[in-house]
Amino acid sequence: MEMLQEASNQLEENKDLVRRFIEGFWNENRTELAATMLSTDYKDHAYTPGTKDGLIGMSRVLLAAFPDQQSSIQSIVGDGDRVVARLVLRGTHQGTFRGVEPTGLSVEVNLYREYRLEQGLIAEHWALFDTAALLSQIGGTLNQQTVCQIKRG
Repeated sequence: MEMLQEASNQLEENKDLVRRFIEGFWNENRTELAATMLSTDYKDHAYTPGTKDGLIGMSRVLLAAFPDQQSSIQSIVGDGDRVVARLVLRGTHQGTFRGVEPTGLSVEVNLYREYRLEQGLIAEHWALFDTAALLSQIGGTLNQQTVCQIKRG
């Protein structure tokens, strides 16, 4: 029984860490959190390069295009060392995004983020972002350069 309680406590701590990371890193643009909340061997499966630098780079791209962007957590679930958050990103298109000049239009996009945690830090990250919906909201078109590239292997 005690082991179940420990596992439950760890899962809640993991979910809390993910909540704090999303709020601080994505919503408050505190990129310095990458140094304290991500493991030294952090691996990113969503952004290129697949390191902290890729994650920080994407946060800067989103911030430049949607400076008021906020990701609100709709649900968060966990199992073992994994936490998945379903989010809605809202913002205003005020900078160039994937070749589309600023339109001033509001956007609302669904996304999912999965994290693997290890020793109280985020060790891996995956993301699924509805790029097609975002581009359609700002008058862009989806093409090979704007789709998510899935790394195999």
